Amino acid sequence: MSSAGAYGRHSGGNGQRDTSIEDQLRRCRQVAEREGLTLDPNFVFSDEAITGKAEGTVKRTQYRRLLDALEARECSTVIVDEISRLTRHVQEGGRLMDLVENMGVRFLTNDGIDTHRDGWRSLWMVKLMAANMEIESTGSRTTRGMIGQLERGYQIAQAPYGYRSSVDLSATGKVLGTRWFIHEPEAEVVRRIYALRYEGMSCPSIAETFQREGLVPPGNSRTHSQVRWRAASVHRLMSNTVYRGLFVWNGSAFSRAKARKKRKELKLLSFQRPDLRLVPDELWYACFPQGDGTPRTYAPRGGGKHLFSGLVRCGTCNSLLSIGSSQGMHCPGCYQTKRVGAGDLYMGYTSVSAARRALEWALEAIFTGEVRRELNKRLADKLHSGPAQELEQLTNRLKDIEGNIDRIQGFMLNPNIDPTIWTKRLEEFSQSKQACEHRLSQLRASSRQLTPATLQTQVQMDPLPVLHELLSGEEEVYKVRATLRRLLVSFKFVAKQSRYVSVFRLALQPGICLSELSDTAVVDSSSFEFEVTCSTNARRPVVWQVTGKSIEA
Repeated sequence: MSSAGAYGRHSGGNGQRDTSIEDQLRRCRQVAEREGLTLDPNFVFSDEAITGKAEGTVKRTQYRRLLDALEARECSTVIVDEISRLTRHVQEGGRLMDLVENMGVRFLTNDGIDTHRDGWRSLWMVKLMAANMEIESTGSRTTRGMIGQLERGYQIAQAPYGYRSSVDLSATGKVLGTRWFIHEPEAEVVRRIYALRYEGMSCPSIAETFQREGLVPPGNSRTHSQVRWRAASVHRLMSNTVYRGLFVWNGSAFSRAKARKKRKELKLLSFQRPDLRLVPDELWYACFPQGDGTPRTYAPRGGGKHLFSGLVRCGTCNSLLSIGSSQGMHCPGCYQTKRVGAGDLYMGYTSVSAARRALEWALEAIFTGEVRRELNKRLADKLHSGPAQELEQLTNRLKDIEGNIDRIQGFMLNPNIDPTIWTKRLEEFSQSKQACEHRLSQLRASSRQLTPATLQTQVQMDPLPVLHELLSGEEEVYKVRATLRRLLVSFKFVAKQSRYVSVFRLALQPGICLSELSDTAVVDSSSFEFEVTCSTNARRPVVWQVTGKSIEA
């Protein structure tokens, strides 16, 4: 009696039991007996809890051993329960057909395929396509089920750092769903990450601090190898919306990358989870902005030992200036453009000293004299009129954004237009909508905090001594830089008139600074812009001449 091999596989989902492979191999033995074959134990293979899709092929070690045995001609006949146990991927199915055509391999299935019979190819392709379509059907059912669980208040993924999970059971012991709850030791670490980031500490510095303190990093419970804190770990934590009480379906970086690879549009669904909130919206947005209209922040790896690192930009290309060891500042992008002969817009070097004096001049200008009187007038007007005008503007903008989203979605439904060309624009408008809604929420909340006492505190406050003290170097650099970034709308090096003359353009939001230093609500977020010229000469000691002017909006 001739011998044959056999293969079984189950994916571990869709209610499949661990005994599924035993049942498959039992049916394989029945087929072998019917065909006058015996199963050779050396060529009986099985893979457990692995998908039959393309991405699962490389993980199926026993399946690869089966192929090795077939290609080495150690086994010539393979019995499986059905074609989907071998593969659900059309390309892999074609590879197996090549083995039949080129090496005479015989496949037998319990559901009627025998590659030694005429017409097997048609039956093979029909069953392979059915197996492939079952993936889509199963995926759709799984998606509907997961969204249903989210709508019922349950969660569908492993609990992230800061949370633990528990299972709800019915009276009969049936699993109803999984809930997350706050795990306070880790949650305190998460809150501390946002607090340090808001103060201006960079992600690498936060990771270094936590590693030095011996805090348990994310992912430590899911691996046996040593896990360390990394800058990427910190940034990934801060970007998770669940920390502000919002679970976003398809909101992960993995989902976005997968969609881009397949050129598909992601449908984002938001589910409120107020019981999981760890940080307020304002802090989350300040640390991780989401498009136009949100509070400004700095790059995930922002930091550096210099006060002006990441603060000053090139007036030509808007790139951040690089600071050298001699305290010189220049735009590396414009320099490289000139060096390769692609353009000559490079302005040359300025200095940290010049930038500092330009900033000091702007601070004096904005918190004294005519500009301060104008600011106080705006504060008083805000108290009388409230944020009604800005609320109206934002409401109209939100309507425009929603209209643009509707139009883009209409274009994407047109079969004559490639929908992928609209995906990026749709994502941009979706982010702008979210930012606009966030700002509206902020305004409505601040309108309740806008009181005469708040106004009086900000009008009477003189922030210059505090700001000069910050610039004197007493505080840690990253904390000072964080304060400046919330004060500055922009800080650009715009011209180099001569070797010793640099021109800067600064836009500042003094109302943000008054709010932060007085620990009161933001009353006014309007900005003032100045052009400041800083000049010196070759004489020593160095004497600076600083002049400037206000630029009307």
